[in-house]
Amino acid sequence: MPSRDYYEVLGVSRSANAEEIRRAHRKLALQFHPDRNKEKSAVGRFNEIQQAYEVVSDEDKRKRYDEYIRLGGTTEGFAAGAGSGPAAGAGQSPFGGAWSGQQRAGEPWTRADTETFDTIFSDVFSRGNRRGPSRPQRERASPHIVYEMAVPLEKILKGGKLAITIDDQRYEIEIPVGIENEELVSVPGRLDAVVRVHADSHSWITRDERDLSYSLPLSIVEATLGATIDAPLPTGGSVSLKIPPGTASGKKLRITGKGVPAANGKPAGDLYVEVQIVPPKEVNELTASLLKEIANAIDNPRARIGHLRA
Repeated sequence: MPSRDYYEVLGVSRSANAEEIRRAHRKLALQFHPDRNKEKSAVGRFNEIQQAYEVVSDEDKRKRYDEYIRLGGTTEGFAAGAGSGPAAGAGQSPFGGAWSGQQRAGEPWTRADTETFDTIFSDVFSRGNRRGPSRPQRERASPHIVYEMAVPLEKILKGGKLAITIDDQRYEIEIPVGIENEELVSVPGRLDAVVRVHADSHSWITRDERDLSYSLPLSIVEATLGATIDAPLPTGGSVSLKIPPGTASGKKLRITGKGVPAANGKPAGDLYVEVQIVPPKEVNELTASLLKEIANAIDNPRARIGHLRA
């Protein structure tokens, strides 16, 4: 068992807040996780980090540990059960059972186990390619088998069933409307498996948390004089969108509540339509003549900017 002070193990001060402790644990867990660090000392260091985090990340255990050390006890003594009261026997950690660095079969995950799993997996997955319906990745660090699945944005916006193959058997999971990115979904008929949802990229819609956006082409006339046009909605159908006169290319118009639908107590996101002015592909002689007349009748926009004046 580790004899170093738990705060020293995590590299934080004794007054560190919960967020500082969480960040320190994430950094060290990524550095010393045995699946990523092949040095012989990595396993022992990782177990030491996990034990330290399990104590100082829990308010009650942290208070007991601080008091035990203040009274002259050692970290090794606390880990052996001396600081945890009469319920802990010799050779046990103050939070029950001998520490091994491995999840004990049939027992619930600790805070450290859960957060380390999420930390390691999210870091590895973020470097991969999220596009396309690739074969779900299987993560075995959990008491459940966690399958990673890219889910089309349309399915997240509308909800519904989605097929997944596990051990050569086909299952249908239910995707709730407006599900959060990386949320877990149960697999009917498989108590040992869950699916972690990842929002797949979309061909013309961009997602930012619960807000959605896309580009909308306008003619020069529509942008200059203003217009009312039909703007498509990601969930289907369209909405009448008023284009103010003199709208510049790149301007974003917000349609409230038409982003990712409300779910889990979170309100619906907004939809942002970014205007892109598109000139005509072909200009005949009459159109060219009219445009030249218009050019002579309107201001040069560069004349308003000092460093662009001729």
